[in-house]
Parts: sequence; structure tokens; C-alpha cells
Amino acid sequence: MSYFLKKSTPSKKGLYLQIYEGKYIPGKGKRNYSYQSLGYVSDMIAKGISDPIAYAQGLVDDLNCTEAKEIGNEPVTKNMGYFLLKIMMDNLKVDETMRLMTARKRFRFDFPAFVREMIYAQVVNPGSKHNAFEKVLPTLYGCEEFSYDQILETVQFIGEDYEKFIELFNHQIAAQYGRRTSKTYFDCTNYYFEIDLPFEDKQKGPSKEERHSPIIGQALMLDGDQIPIAMKMYPGNKSEKPYLRNTIEDMKTRYDISGKVIQVADKGLNCAQNIFAAAKEASDGYIFSKAILGTSLTQPEREWVLYDNEHNVWHEVRDKNNVLLFKYKEEIDDYSYKFRPAPDEEEITFTMKEKRVVTYNPSLARKQKAEISKEVEKALTKMSLKAAARSEFGDCVKYVEFVSQNKNGDKQKVNVRLNQDKIDEAMKYAGYNLLVTSETSMLWRIEESFRIMKTYLEARPVYLQTRESIYGHFLICYLALTVLRLLEFKVFEEKIPTSRLIEFIRNFYVTEQSNGEYINNCTKSETHTQVKERLGMAKLGQLYLKKKDLDAILTAWI
Repeated sequence: MSYFLKKSTPSKKGLYLQIYEGKYIPGKGKRNYSYQSLGYVSDMIAKGISDPIAYAQGLVDDLNCTEAKEIGNEPVTKNMGYFLLKIMMDNLKVDETMRLMTARKRFRFDFPAFVREMIYAQVVNPGSKHNAFEKVLPTLYGCEEFSYDQILETVQFIGEDYEKFIELFNHQIAAQYGRRTSKTYFDCTNYYFEIDLPFEDKQKGPSKEERHSPIIGQALMLDGDQIPIAMKMYPGNKSEKPYLRNTIEDMKTRYDISGKVIQVADKGLNCAQNIFAAAKEASDGYIFSKAILGTSLTQPEREWVLYDNEHNVWHEVRDKNNVLLFKYKEEIDDYSYKFRPAPDEEEITFTMKEKRVVTYNPSLARKQKAEISKEVEKALTKMSLKAAARSEFGDCVKYVEFVSQNKNGDKQKVNVRLNQDKIDEAMKYAGYNLLVTSETSMLWRIEESFRIMKTYLEARPVYLQTRESIYGHFLICYLALTVLRLLEFKVFEEKIPTSRLIEFIRNFYVTEQSNGEYINNCTKSETHTQVKERLGMAKLGQLYLKKKDLDAILTAWI
């Protein structure tokens, strides 16, 4: 869009001046429209304008300069996809309580609007808080903007007592939709930081990504509908094993959860003592992955993994070309466990009725076999270099054995050789995974929730420094996940998964034209059609939208 001066002689009064506006009309090309009539030169001179043409040209130059400045400072393409998040936030009715919670703080802006927009930004384009300030908030249609200092200060404020905000959302979710807490799900994970030295809760510990950066721990609890109900942060150097029950009991007390808690954990937490604490002492349940190799399974249990007969039926899942994607089988039986609480205490033996599910994935098998071969090659390289100490072999040491005596039992120099039995066994069980659970009939999605936070919402890596700011960041991620899960389960009734909702939100943009109308840039898709039909929003499919149309979308009520 540009402006220019048009000179004409429509009558005997002489030269007539007008400012014209040039616009580009899609499908028609450039069109010129009268923007402002300045009048006859003679009349302008009579009014005291000594050089009307120079004066008019100056007005044109100012308009073009202003237009260029506006385009540079204010994005004309805006995100509208966040309207789904706004609708859910409207339904939860948390704004008034948040204003009361922060009344003494006396923010110079609307605090609930800040919380909302940080949630929107985390879904639309996750990243650092500077990224939200500079690149995300300015592109959200109809939203307020906050200074970078305001963002940092307020994120720290909400992190100081983040559990109160979780309580608020829980209260409103229960009021609007109800909560199923007769059975809840619990797991722990950790996140790494882009820093070298530990500080406050950012401590070095066993990272899920096998990184050596300082990490921080997070415990997450979901309700029976797999919607987040509680979150707790803890230092990264805290072992999850002793921390597990304390965290669960703290969550149950704080959020008034009296039902059964199902612990979801990886192989590191799958020990007899945790199973005993969960199932026998607390009357809770568990879903653990179990290492097939090693000492966690007896030989008969390990052999069952591979059985394929009329009593051990595999269920296959294939694609449209009949290619095997994965297969699985399951069994319910009584299994024995034993552990010693302390070195000087008596051993405890107990039996649990468990459901065991074993899966086989051909793609995973190929990957794991390649990794095993790579480790064996490393071991051979070390052996060729005459390495003799275990510490020199690193991770590949599991495929090596050290022999320090001959067949006659005489001591000799340490001989290093491949442990072919270990290699063959690892190859045999490549691609297999085993889950054990106290729940004989159930579904769970807690691991998916962590995956959403870590990938789609980019909760990691974390760039903030203070403990309170970090907790505020994770609170925003937690609330964003909660709102997305509510949309998936309560609005779209599990017909649109969270990943597709995020994709729709991130791809729905509108571009403002010079005439004040907007072009709908949303691409038609199955998700787009489902959203439009479920919410009854015919306007979502229109190419041209007016401001009133966008405002109506943002204020829609489910």
C-alpha cells in the first residue's frame, strides 16, 4: 500500500489536488482509490498556503513514512489459533480469583491477562521468556503486550507459590467438569539446564537425556481422565526412590486425593521395595517397565517373553501393506518379590497379582541390534589396543569378560575377550519391552504428558536462573498442558489428540489488509473441519474475515 498525489483540472477553477491510495487486491492486481481531497490550488492559496503542491506532497510523504513505520513495528500477520485456549480459560473462570490473590501486589497491568497470554505463548511458539516478549506476544491477535521486565518479574512471582495456582485451577476444573480421583497416576522426570555449575535446585544427577548438565526434578500427577492435577518440583540431585512416596503423600494431602495412586516409572525405580511400598503399605498401584536382561527376572520369566504357542498368543498390528508394526501379548499371574529394607534387617518376601505386557517392535529391534554391534566394535578396538582395565572399556564393558586364570586354575596375566553369550542374549531380546502393573485392566497416558511438555511445549532446556523463576516457567508449562488436555478430553471428547490441537493452534494465522479486512491463512485439514463442526464456527472456513468475525471467534462460548 502506498500514497501518491493526483493533479487534475475538473473545471475552470484550475488545478485540483487529491491524495490517492494504491492497494493490491488479490486476483485483480493494483487498484487506486481516493484517500483525501485537498481542493483547488487557488482556494488553498487563498487560505494562506503559499505553495499548495509542495504542501500536498509533504502530506503524501508523511503518509508513506507513517505507513512504512507501522508495518515495521506492528506485525500484520497475527495468530488466531490460540482462541481455543482462550475459550477454555474463559470457561474455567479463574480471572476474578487471580485478581483477588494478587490484590496486594498492585500490578500495573491485568494479572489474569498476563497468565493467559504466557500460556498462549507457550503453546503457539514455545521458547525463552525473551522469545515470548519479542516474537510471540506481539503476534497474538487482540492481546495485550508486556515489557520484558514485567514478564521476568511476574514469572518469578507466580513461581514463589506455584502450588496455589494449581489449587485454583483444580477447584475450577472440579466445579466446571468434575474430577475423577478414585484412580490417579504419578510419575517423575527431570529437565536439564544450559549452565555448567550447579546452583540452588539445579543440581547434577541422573538425567533422562543422559546429559551431564545440572537438572531439576519434576513430579506430575494426573486424574482418572489423564488431566494434570498436581505438580511438584525438587532438586536434581535428589534420588527419586526415597523421594517417591513422600512426594505422593504430600500431593494426596495437599490436593485432597483419597483414591488409588498408580505409580508410573521406568526400570530405575522398578524395585521390590517400591512395589511393596506402593501396593502393600499404601494400597496404591504401579506401572513399571522391567529390564528383561539382568537380575530382575528369573530364567522362566525371561523365557516367557519369547514364548509363542497356544497359551502365549501374540497379537499383531500391521499397516495397510501388511507390514508388522509391533506385536504384544499379556499374562496375569502371581509373582514373588523379596527385598531387605536395610543390611541388618530381615528379608521381606511377598506376592503380587500382576499383569505383564510384553511388546516387540521390529524397528526398535533393528536399532538396538545396530547399537549392540557398535558396542562390540568398540570393545574389539579397545582389545586391539591392549586395554586391560574395566574402566578403559566404558559402556561396552558389558560385552567383555576378564579372565585371570588358565584352564588348570593357575593365575596368569588378565586376558580380555568378548563375552559371546552376553552378545547373543542381547541380540535375542532386542526389540522387546516388558511392562508390569498391578492394574489388570487400564489405560494410561502420563508418559505422553511428559513428552508433550518436553517436546511440543519445550519445557527444556531452561534458561532462567532463580528458583522462583524456574518454578514459574514450569507452572506455565503445566497450566498449558492442563488447558490442552481439557480441550482434548472435555471439548473434543478424545477425537482430536493434543498433538493435532497444538498443530492447529500454531498454524491458524490471519493477515490484515489495508482496508481493515483479514485474510484467513488457516489450511483446511481434518482437524480444521472437526474444530469448525464441533464449535459451530462456519467463519473458520472463510477466506475473508472482518474484525467483528475475529472478535466473535475469540468470545465464543462452548
